[in-house]
Amino acid sequence: MNGVDFLEKMDIARSYDTLALFRSGPAASSAEIACGAYGARFQLAEDLSPLFPYINAVADHARFYERSVYVNFVFEKRLCAFYSKEGAFAPIGDMAEALGFLPKLFDYIADIARRSPDIVPSHKKFKPSSALDIYRLLPGSNCRNCGYTTCIAFAAALSRQHTSVVYCPHLTRPMEEKATFPVYDRHGNVVETVSFEIDSNALQQKINLHEARIQDLQSRLASFEKDRIAHIDAANSALPEPLTKREIEVLRLIAHGATNKEISADLQISQHTVKSHVIHIFSKIGVNDRAQASAWGAIHGLFDVGLIERRR
Repeated sequence: MNGVDFLEKMDIARSYDTLALFRSGPAASSAEIACGAYGARFQLAEDLSPLFPYINAVADHARFYERSVYVNFVFEKRLCAFYSKEGAFAPIGDMAEALGFLPKLFDYIADIARRSPDIVPSHKKFKPSSALDIYRLLPGSNCRNCGYTTCIAFAAALSRQHTSVVYCPHLTRPMEEKATFPVYDRHGNVVETVSFEIDSNALQQKINLHEARIQDLQSRLASFEKDRIAHIDAANSALPEPLTKREIEVLRLIAHGATNKEISADLQISQHTVKSHVIHIFSKIGVNDRAQASAWGAIHGLFDVGLIERRR
Protein backbone atom coordinates (compact mmCIF):
# COMPACT_ATOMS: atom_id res chain seq x y z
CA MET A 1 0.00 0.00 0.00
CA ASN A 2 1.37 3.40 -0.96
CA GLY A 3 0.45 6.74 0.55
CA VAL A 4 -2.34 7.41 -1.95
CA ASP A 5 -3.90 4.01 -1.22
CA PHE A 6 -3.80 4.77 2.49
CA LEU A 7 -5.57 8.08 1.95
CA GLU A 8 -8.37 6.34 0.07
CA LYS A 9 -8.87 3.75 2.83
CA MET A 10 -8.25 5.97 5.85
CA ASP A 11 -11.22 5.89 8.22
CA ILE A 12 -10.69 7.48 11.63
CA ALA A 13 -14.10 6.53 12.99
CA ARG A 14 -12.60 3.41 14.61
CA SER A 15 -9.88 5.54 16.18
CA TYR A 16 -12.47 7.82 17.80
CA ASP A 17 -14.45 4.79 19.05
CA THR A 18 -11.37 3.18 20.63
CA LEU A 19 -9.70 6.32 22.01
CA ALA A 20 -8.81 5.80 25.68
CA LEU A 21 -6.60 7.51 28.25
CA PHE A 22 -3.91 5.86 30.36
CA ARG A 23 -1.28 7.05 32.82
CA SER A 24 1.81 6.52 30.69
CA GLY A 25 3.37 7.54 27.39
CA PRO A 26 3.18 6.00 23.92
CA ALA A 27 6.37 4.08 24.65
CA ALA A 28 6.57 2.79 28.19
CA SER A 29 10.36 3.12 28.29
CA SER A 30 10.48 6.67 26.94
CA ALA A 31 12.08 9.25 29.20
CA GLU A 32 10.54 12.04 27.10
CA ILE A 33 7.09 11.63 28.68
CA ALA A 34 6.44 13.68 31.80
CA CYS A 35 5.91 11.58 34.91
CA GLY A 36 2.22 11.24 35.77
CA ALA A 37 0.98 12.69 32.46
CA TYR A 38 -1.88 11.07 30.62
CA GLY A 39 -1.38 9.34 27.33
CA ALA A 40 -4.03 8.37 24.78
CA ARG A 41 -4.17 5.25 22.62
CA PHE A 42 -6.43 4.23 19.78
CA GLN A 43 -6.89 1.57 17.11
CA LEU A 44 -6.42 2.01 13.37
CA ALA A 45 -8.74 0.65 10.71
CA GLU A 46 -5.86 0.15 8.25
CA ASP A 47 -2.24 -0.99 8.49
CA LEU A 48 -0.11 2.15 8.71
CA SER A 49 3.30 0.44 8.57
CA PRO A 50 3.91 1.13 4.83
CA LEU A 51 4.02 4.83 5.72
CA PHE A 52 6.59 4.38 8.50
CA PRO A 53 9.63 5.05 6.23
CA TYR A 54 8.01 8.29 4.99
CA ILE A 55 7.16 9.42 8.53
CA ASN A 56 10.71 8.52 9.52
CA ALA A 57 12.04 10.72 6.72
CA VAL A 58 10.16 13.94 7.48
CA ALA A 59 8.73 13.95 11.04
CA ASP A 60 10.55 15.80 13.83
CA HIS A 61 12.76 13.57 16.02
CA ALA A 62 11.44 10.47 14.24
CA ARG A 63 12.71 7.01 15.15
CA PHE A 64 11.84 3.88 13.25
CA TYR A 65 12.29 0.91 15.59
CA GLU A 66 13.31 -2.54 14.45
CA ARG A 67 11.78 -4.49 17.36
CA SER A 68 8.90 -4.33 17.69
CA VAL A 69 8.29 -2.45 14.47
CA TYR A 70 6.92 1.00 15.18
CA VAL A 71 7.74 4.66 14.61
CA ASN A 72 7.60 7.56 17.01
CA PHE A 73 8.06 11.28 16.48
CA VAL A 74 7.28 14.67 17.97
CA PHE A 75 4.28 16.61 16.71
CA GLU A 76 2.99 19.80 18.36
CA LYS A 77 5.15 19.14 21.45
CA ARG A 78 3.69 15.65 21.97
CA LEU A 79 5.40 12.32 21.52
CA CYS A 80 3.38 10.29 19.04
CA ALA A 81 3.82 6.59 18.24
CA PHE A 82 2.33 4.28 15.63
CA TYR A 83 2.36 0.52 15.44
CA SER A 84 0.89 -1.15 12.37
CA LYS A 85 -2.73 -0.87 13.57
CA GLU A 86 -2.47 1.11 16.78
CA GLY A 87 -1.46 4.64 17.73
CA ALA A 88 -0.76 6.66 20.85
CA PHE A 89 0.31 10.12 21.95
CA ALA A 90 1.28 11.95 25.15
CA PRO A 91 1.17 14.04 27.21
CA ILE A 92 -2.52 14.92 27.22
CA GLY A 93 -4.65 16.58 29.89
CA ASP A 94 -8.07 14.95 29.48
CA MET A 95 -10.34 13.24 26.97
CA ALA A 96 -11.57 16.52 25.50
CA GLU A 97 -7.98 17.53 24.73
CA ALA A 98 -7.31 14.09 23.24
CA LEU A 99 -10.38 14.36 21.00
CA GLY A 100 -9.17 17.76 19.82
CA PHE A 101 -5.63 16.56 19.07
CA LEU A 102 -6.54 13.31 17.25
CA PRO A 103 -7.84 14.92 14.01
CA LYS A 104 -4.74 17.17 13.88
CA LEU A 105 -2.55 14.09 14.13
CA PHE A 106 -4.46 12.33 11.34
CA ASP A 107 -4.29 15.45 9.16
CA TYR A 108 -0.50 15.41 9.64
CA ILE A 109 -0.28 11.72 8.69
CA ALA A 110 -2.60 12.28 5.72
CA ASP A 111 -0.36 15.11 4.52
CA ILE A 112 2.68 12.83 4.64
CA ALA A 113 0.71 10.16 2.73
CA ARG A 114 -0.31 12.74 0.14
CA ARG A 115 3.29 13.88 -0.31
CA SER A 116 4.79 10.39 -0.23
CA PRO A 117 5.52 10.26 -4.02
CA ASP A 118 7.87 13.24 -3.51
CA ILE A 119 9.44 12.02 -0.25
CA VAL A 120 12.58 9.89 -0.21
CA PRO A 121 11.70 7.25 2.39
CA SER A 122 14.12 6.57 5.24
CA HIS A 123 14.36 2.88 6.10
CA LYS A 124 17.02 3.45 8.74
CA LYS A 125 15.88 1.70 11.90
CA PHE A 126 16.85 2.57 15.42
CA LYS A 127 18.66 -0.28 17.16
CA PRO A 128 19.21 0.70 20.79
CA SER A 129 22.38 -0.62 22.38
CA SER A 130 22.78 -1.50 26.03
CA ALA A 131 24.14 1.40 28.07
CA LEU A 132 26.21 -1.08 30.09
CA ASP A 133 27.77 -2.54 26.92
CA ILE A 134 28.68 0.97 25.78
CA TYR A 135 30.07 1.81 29.21
CA ARG A 136 32.54 -1.10 28.88
CA LEU A 137 34.09 0.73 25.90
CA LEU A 138 34.63 3.94 27.87
CA PRO A 139 37.62 4.77 30.12
CA GLY A 140 35.51 5.28 33.25
CA SER A 141 37.52 8.39 34.12
CA ASN A 142 34.54 10.79 34.13
CA CYS A 143 36.69 13.37 32.36
CA ARG A 144 33.60 15.33 31.19
CA ASN A 145 35.14 16.10 27.80
CA CYS A 146 31.96 14.66 26.27
CA GLY A 147 29.77 17.19 28.06
CA TYR A 148 28.33 14.69 30.56
CA THR A 149 29.25 14.49 34.25
CA THR A 150 30.01 10.74 34.20
CA CYS A 151 30.89 8.05 31.68
CA ILE A 152 27.73 6.10 32.56
CA ALA A 153 25.60 9.19 31.81
CA PHE A 154 27.34 9.50 28.42
CA ALA A 155 26.75 5.78 27.78
CA ALA A 156 23.05 6.13 28.60
CA ALA A 157 22.71 9.12 26.25
CA LEU A 158 24.62 7.32 23.50
CA SER A 159 22.40 4.24 23.80
CA ARG A 160 19.41 6.49 23.04
CA GLN A 161 21.35 8.26 20.26
CA HIS A 162 21.14 11.58 22.10
CA THR A 163 24.86 12.12 21.55
CA SER A 164 27.66 10.79 19.34
CA VAL A 165 30.82 8.72 19.81
CA VAL A 166 32.86 11.61 18.40
CA TYR A 167 32.43 13.48 21.70
CA CYS A 168 34.50 10.93 23.63
CA PRO A 169 38.19 11.49 22.86
CA HIS A 170 39.17 8.23 24.60
CA LEU A 171 37.19 5.76 22.49
CA THR A 172 39.37 3.49 20.37
CA ARG A 173 38.76 3.33 16.63
CA PRO A 174 36.19 0.70 15.56
CA MET A 175 37.43 -2.61 14.13
CA GLU A 176 35.24 -2.14 11.06
CA GLU A 177 32.67 0.22 9.59
CA LYS A 178 30.02 -0.59 7.00
CA ALA A 179 27.68 1.25 4.65
CA THR A 180 24.31 -0.39 4.08
CA PHE A 181 22.10 0.39 1.09
CA PRO A 182 18.49 -0.68 0.47
CA VAL A 183 17.36 -2.63 -2.59
CA TYR A 184 13.81 -1.71 -3.64
CA ASP A 185 11.22 -3.61 -5.63
CA ARG A 186 9.10 -1.88 -8.28
CA HIS A 187 6.61 -0.82 -5.60
CA GLY A 188 9.26 1.00 -3.58
CA ASN A 189 9.46 -1.62 -0.82
CA VAL A 190 12.82 -2.71 0.61
CA VAL A 191 13.39 -6.35 -0.35
CA GLU A 192 16.99 -6.67 0.81
CA THR A 193 20.06 -4.68 1.77
CA VAL A 194 23.61 -4.67 0.46
CA SER A 195 26.50 -3.79 2.79
CA PHE A 196 30.19 -3.24 2.18
CA GLU A 197 33.08 -2.16 4.35
CA ILE A 198 34.36 1.41 4.43
CA ASP A 199 38.08 2.09 4.67
CA SER A 200 37.68 4.69 7.39
CA ASN A 201 41.43 4.78 8.12
CA ALA A 202 42.19 6.04 4.61
CA LEU A 203 39.34 8.53 4.89
CA GLN A 204 40.65 9.78 8.25
CA GLN A 205 44.13 10.20 6.78
CA LYS A 206 42.70 12.39 4.01
CA ILE A 207 40.74 14.42 6.55
CA ASN A 208 43.86 14.87 8.70
CA LEU A 209 45.84 15.99 5.63
CA HIS A 210 43.18 18.54 4.69
CA GLU A 211 43.01 19.81 8.28
CA ALA A 212 46.80 20.19 8.37
CA ARG A 213 46.68 22.23 5.14
CA ILE A 214 43.89 24.40 6.48
CA GLN A 215 45.80 25.04 9.71
CA ASP A 216 48.92 25.93 7.70
CA LEU A 217 46.94 28.38 5.55
CA GLN A 218 45.30 29.90 8.63
CA SER A 219 48.71 30.33 10.23
CA ARG A 220 50.09 31.99 7.09
CA LEU A 221 47.08 34.32 6.83
CA ALA A 222 47.41 35.29 10.49
CA SER A 223 51.12 36.03 9.97
CA PHE A 224 50.37 38.01 6.80
CA GLU A 225 47.66 40.05 8.56
CA LYS A 226 50.01 40.75 11.48
CA ASP A 227 52.72 41.96 9.11
CA ARG A 228 50.21 44.03 7.12
CA ILE A 229 48.94 45.79 10.23
CA ALA A 230 52.50 46.46 11.38
CA HIS A 231 53.30 47.89 7.92
CA ILE A 232 50.24 50.15 8.03
CA ASP A 233 51.06 51.33 11.56
CA ALA A 234 54.65 52.05 10.57
CA ALA A 235 53.62 53.99 7.46
CA ASN A 236 51.02 55.97 9.38
CA SER A 237 53.40 56.69 12.28
CA ALA A 238 56.00 58.00 9.82
CA LEU A 239 53.66 60.78 8.70
CA PRO A 240 54.23 64.22 10.27
CA GLU A 241 50.64 63.98 11.45
CA PRO A 242 49.25 60.39 11.43
CA LEU A 243 45.81 59.62 10.05
CA THR A 244 43.06 59.04 12.57
CA LYS A 245 41.04 55.84 12.63
CA ARG A 246 38.10 57.61 10.97
CA GLU A 247 40.35 59.08 8.28
CA ILE A 248 41.68 55.62 7.47
CA GLU A 249 38.07 54.41 7.09
CA VAL A 250 37.32 57.30 4.73
CA LEU A 251 40.51 56.63 2.72
CA ARG A 252 39.54 52.98 2.27
CA LEU A 253 36.12 53.99 0.96
CA ILE A 254 37.73 56.53 -1.39
CA ALA A 255 39.90 53.75 -2.79
CA HIS A 256 36.74 51.63 -3.32
CA GLY A 257 35.41 54.41 -5.53
CA ALA A 258 32.84 55.80 -3.11
CA THR A 259 31.65 59.38 -3.50
CA ASN A 260 31.37 61.77 -0.54
CA LYS A 261 27.62 61.15 -0.51
CA GLU A 262 28.12 57.36 -0.39
CA ILE A 263 30.77 57.69 2.33
CA SER A 264 28.35 59.85 4.31
CA ALA A 265 25.63 57.20 4.10
CA ASP A 266 28.03 54.34 4.86
CA LEU A 267 29.63 55.93 7.94
CA GLN A 268 26.48 57.75 9.08
CA ILE A 269 28.19 61.15 9.11
CA SER A 270 27.36 64.38 7.30
CA GLN A 271 28.76 65.15 3.84
CA HIS A 272 30.38 68.27 5.33
CA THR A 273 32.28 66.04 7.79
CA VAL A 274 33.31 63.71 4.96
CA LYS A 275 34.65 66.66 2.95
CA SER A 276 36.62 67.80 5.98
CA HIS A 277 38.13 64.31 6.42
CA VAL A 278 39.10 64.18 2.73
CA ILE A 279 40.88 67.54 2.96
CA HIS A 280 42.79 66.42 6.07
CA ILE A 281 43.77 63.10 4.41
CA PHE A 282 45.12 64.84 1.31
CA SER A 283 47.09 67.27 3.47
CA LYS A 284 48.56 64.60 5.79
CA ILE A 285 49.77 62.19 3.07
CA GLY A 286 50.75 64.93 0.61
CA VAL A 287 48.48 64.21 -2.39
CA ASN A 288 46.16 66.36 -4.54
CA ASP A 289 43.34 64.01 -5.63
CA ARG A 290 41.49 60.78 -4.83
CA ALA A 291 43.51 58.66 -7.27
CA GLN A 292 46.79 59.66 -5.63
CA ALA A 293 45.28 59.02 -2.19
CA SER A 294 44.16 55.54 -3.29
CA ALA A 295 47.62 54.79 -4.64
CA TRP A 296 49.22 55.84 -1.34
CA GLY A 297 46.89 53.56 0.59
CA ALA A 298 47.58 50.60 -1.72
CA ILE A 299 51.36 51.08 -1.52
CA HIS A 300 51.25 51.08 2.25
CA GLY A 301 48.99 48.01 2.54
CA LEU A 302 45.90 49.85 3.68
CA PHE A 303 43.63 47.66 1.57
CA ASP A 304 43.55 44.85 -1.02
CA VAL A 305 44.28 46.29 -4.46
CA GLY A 306 42.66 43.27 -6.15
CA LEU A 307 39.47 43.82 -4.18
CA ILE A 308 39.38 47.48 -5.24
CA GLU A 309 39.79 46.56 -8.91
CA ARG A 310 36.99 43.95 -8.71
CA ARG A 311 34.61 46.44 -7.09
CA ARG A 312 35.31 48.99 -9.79
